[in-house]
Amino acid sequence: MKIPLGFQMTETDSGKTTLLNTISYLFDRELVDKNLIKSVYKHSIDETNILLKQETICDFAKKILDKKKYNLELNVLNKEEVNIKTIKEYMKDDSTIMIIHLYLFGKSHYSLVTKIDNNYIYLFDPYYLDETYYDEDRMVELIYDEPFEYNRKVSIKRFYSMNLSDYALGPTEHRECLIIKKCVK
Repeated sequence: MKIPLGFQMTETDSGKTTLLNTISYLFDRELVDKNLIKSVYKHSIDETNILLKQETICDFAKKILDKKKYNLELNVLNKEEVNIKTIKEYMKDDSTIMIIHLYLFGKSHYSLVTKIDNNYIYLFDPYYLDETYYDEDRMVELIYDEPFEYNRKVSIKRFYSMNLSDYALGPTEHRECLIIKKCVK
C-alpha cells in the first residue's frame, strides 16, 4: 500500500523530508526497511540543509539507497551536468525520479521531481503553502489532488533559471541532483 507524501515540520528539514518522500514514493509501505528510515533520522542536518558530516543530501541519499536489495540505479549529477538535456534524458521513463537542489524563498531547498514534460516539471515539495500563494505567479501552480505523486507544477523556464526564484535551479555552481531509477527485477 502506498502512503501520501509528507510535509516538512521545520524550516530546515526539506532534505530529510524529501528523502523520506523518496522512500515512500519508491516502495509500498509494507516493503520499507525500518533500518533505512532509522538511518535517515540519525543524521543531523544544519540550517543550510547540509549534513553535518559535510556531505550533500544527494550524496547522503545515494549512500543509504545504494544497496542491492533496493534494486535502484543511482547517479549524482553536479554543476553543469544538471541541465535540461541531461534531466530529460534520465526522466524519459516512468521508473525514474530525482531528488533535486533548488531554491525556495531565495534559500537552498530540496524537492522530489516525479515527472517532466515539454512545458513543466512536476515535483513534490515538502514545504506546505496556502493554495493561494502562487496566484500571482503563473510559473508555479500548487496541486492538492495528487498526494502520492506531486504537489507543484513548475514551468520549465522557471525551473532552469539561473536566479534564486522559487523552484529555480539557480547558479550552475550550486546545482545538484540524485537520479533514482527503479530497476525491474
